[in-house]
Amino acid sequence: MSALAQWEYYSVWTIIGAIWSILTYWLMFSERGKALLSNPLFIIPAAAAMVPSIWFVSSEILRLAELANGISPLDAQYGYGVDQINELALALGNSGRAEYAAFQLGVDTLAPPAFACFLMAVYRSTVQSKQVQRALTVLAFTYFTSVLIANAFTPVIFHNYPDAETGLLPLLYAVIPKFDLAKYSTHGIAWLVIFGTWIWQIGNWGVARFAAKK
Repeated sequence: MSALAQWEYYSVWTIIGAIWSILTYWLMFSERGKALLSNPLFIIPAAAAMVPSIWFVSSEILRLAELANGISPLDAQYGYGVDQINELALALGNSGRAEYAAFQLGVDTLAPPAFACFLMAVYRSTVQSKQVQRALTVLAFTYFTSVLIANAFTPVIFHNYPDAETGLLPLLYAVIPKFDLAKYSTHGIAWLVIFGTWIWQIGNWGVARFAAKK
């Protein structure tokens, strides 16, 4: 766990990401936060914040892939396992692994709250069913918490590589891929629920319009 005490892995992006993450949980669960998200206009600043965050993070992922001789960072792999972790860690080398740890604890702290805030702004303001909204909040919470845990502890693996046996490292090798899998899965499911609900709402609106004309 000593990796988390390596101050060179942190940057101003870490601070921004931490503040943004706290704000995200506040928006997710506070009555005032939910009221703000229910305003369709909130989608605009949420999207405006998400776009540059995605660009910044994606640029760093591409740069890290170049350092790893074309191997995609774990953030760009779905359903990776221990073999993929070791392959990336070996390809990055000592300096590359340090850069990847700094990326996870720095720039990559921007993407999770950006995605979560945009997701919440969309479903709070466009999904009418309170039950569906509650289900989506569970998915948003699972997505957001999973990615925060994965981003926080993946640097421990890369900092200690090739050691995979000391302390909590065997546990991290086992559970971090599962948290990342949960991250991608719950985020995707949330959008499928949103799109499905939109179709259902439009269908109900069409039926009501047709009935009103009869």
